[in-house]
Amino acid sequence: MKTWGGYQADIPRIINNSSADNLLWGTEVLMDSLRYLITKYYFNERSYSVPGGSIAQTQFYNLPPQVKKLINVTVQIGTLIYQPTECPSRSTWDYLNTIPVYQDYPARFFVWNGQVGLFPIPASSGNAITLNYKTRIVDLSQADVTNVTATTTVSVTTNTTTVTAAGNAFQSWMAGQWIRIPFSNTTTATNGDNQWYQIASVTSATVLVLMNNYSGTTVTGGNFTIGQVSILPEDYQDLPLYRMGVIYYTTRFPDPTKAQLYQKLWDAGEAALDDEFGSKTSSIILPDQEVNMINPNLLVQKVT
Repeated sequence: MKTWGGYQADIPRIINNSSADNLLWGTEVLMDSLRYLITKYYFNERSYSVPGGSIAQTQFYNLPPQVKKLINVTVQIGTLIYQPTECPSRSTWDYLNTIPVYQDYPARFFVWNGQVGLFPIPASSGNAITLNYKTRIVDLSQADVTNVTATTTVSVTTNTTTVTAAGNAFQSWMAGQWIRIPFSNTTTATNGDNQWYQIASVTSATVLVLMNNYSGTTVTGGNFTIGQVSILPEDYQDLPLYRMGVIYYTTRFPDPTKAQLYQKLWDAGEAALDDEFGSKTSSIILPDQEVNMINPNLLVQKVT
């Protein structure tokens, strides 16, 4: 597992330069590379249910926070789920809405000014609307947290999810991050399984809850590391470092031999990532040509 602390340690090793300017540059390129991979392979997908669903004769609904790209929209009417297609342009959208058309079965959606519109305009209230989207990627920024003091240790019972600390060790930002209790050659009681576990929630400064049961033997007074980790799959978390190496040795400090080395590592790693996770069939590219239009006057309207 590559934590942000691990990345910070690896950046100067890759570029062989520890000046503040180069470390800042490396951090920015690393995050750009993470965003590129996470977005390309859909690791940042989320779903959002519009509160209350459709509202009769209301066309636009607010998008959830931090939307980067709306993938699709579904509207459930009874047991059937309808998926409208995206309107390719503002002019097409305005053409469709020449006159108000009220009907529950959606044909098109259109994103505008932080909202998504449906056409025809929903005629009934309460139909479930689900927005599937890509979220923006939060920059990694938190250094690894280890035992704050010699007496700040953790305890956890096998096959449970609650981890307790002796001393104030946990903070709210740690929810969603990962914790590891390392092997110990001191005593059996402090010997963790050295596996990373994602943190579901932080109850207090002394209690956190894991997403999955701790599978090691019971630990009392063990050491720990908590790290901020990206959502890129573990086996491919070195890839952003390779891309940074390529860019550094082709632009900032030209060295063809090193640039070629990191290019090979990047190409091989991305090929493996693509082979394992590149099966998405969704296309984010809309055709340039106009789609066949339906005259809205021919649609059945609900009389109110």
